[in-house]
Amino acid sequence: MMLPLIALFMNEQRVTPGYVGLYAAVPFAALLVNLPLVPLAMRRFGFGRMFGAGLLLSSAGIVMSALSRDYASLCLGAGLVGIGAAYRWSAVEAMIAWSAPIDSLGRVTGFYQTLVAAAYAIGPFLVPLFALTLDSAGYVAIGLAVASWLPVLIGGTAEKVQFATNDTPGGNASWHVFLPLAALGFIGGVFEVGLNVLAPIQAERLGAIATDSAIILTGVIAVASLVMQYPVGRLADRFGIGPMMQILCATLLLSLLAAPLGSGIDAMIWLAAIIWGGAGGAIYTLTMIHVGRSFRGQSLAVSIVIAAYTVGGAIAPALGGLGLGLSTQCGLAWALGPLLLLAWPLARLRPNLPRGDHGDTQ
Repeated sequence: MMLPLIALFMNEQRVTPGYVGLYAAVPFAALLVNLPLVPLAMRRFGFGRMFGAGLLLSSAGIVMSALSRDYASLCLGAGLVGIGAAYRWSAVEAMIAWSAPIDSLGRVTGFYQTLVAAAYAIGPFLVPLFALTLDSAGYVAIGLAVASWLPVLIGGTAEKVQFATNDTPGGNASWHVFLPLAALGFIGGVFEVGLNVLAPIQAERLGAIATDSAIILTGVIAVASLVMQYPVGRLADRFGIGPMMQILCATLLLSLLAAPLGSGIDAMIWLAAIIWGGAGGAIYTLTMIHVGRSFRGQSLAVSIVIAAYTVGGAIAPALGGLGLGLSTQCGLAWALGPLLLLAWPLARLRPNLPRGDHGDTQ
């Protein structure tokens, strides 16, 4: 909600595009730099304190971003939001992955990801819906930051989490064990974040939709992602992560091929958008369920997935743009298809962790 308004404000103040882009990159850079420190922080301070510290840093960054108009202060606020997100995001993901019962882990994770997707979908619409300016949006953001503390102050549930295993957070597995998991996280970021940017471009180049309909297509992707998180998690509980991941990958690959081949059919691009949102958004959800089942007690696993997901989302537009530059028709399938073929066998791999370092496998 705040980021586009601040970017527009900077543009009105004649800040050069390079500096605007630098500001937009600050929170992601801060997030990535701090993620390697998460296992140490989790071992030393535990879930509750680490989550509280992350929430405090994020809240401070939001307040600074809402009240400041100086470029350096805005960058500092964005940095605090990114640093806080590294610890807050990791704590929540790990708490869900490690404390939810194995037989209902998919449903719990799917429900959580539904709430996250709803927040991402609703946030941008608040600005036009209530005609928010940068100042009024800042006050709304501060209010939401204050409200985020209520569950912590009232319940304090993060301090009460009991691990499903006897391992301390962090574990002792070698880093190479997590490479397949990192690949799945990267692929999840590419498809959940990247397709929101690339789908309208693909549709316009195919002549399937008018320019004015591009924002509607993006909305369809967001809604499909929102709707599919919980059902996919529930199905993963019943049929396993591997089969579900392979079904999603096959469906995505077919949709990437069908969109250009069926460009003369008006409904094809909209059907593809539903699949891109629903299946693309669920890859990350399945990956986090995989963490909860096969990497319990391994805080490094959580950090690696989040980092890989963030990098995948950042690289996706460039990767897809390269493919579309080579071919208007099938460029997106050429650029993203190999990632789906890679995810297919990775979803079946079981980590070779030291004895006692993980819970149930898929």
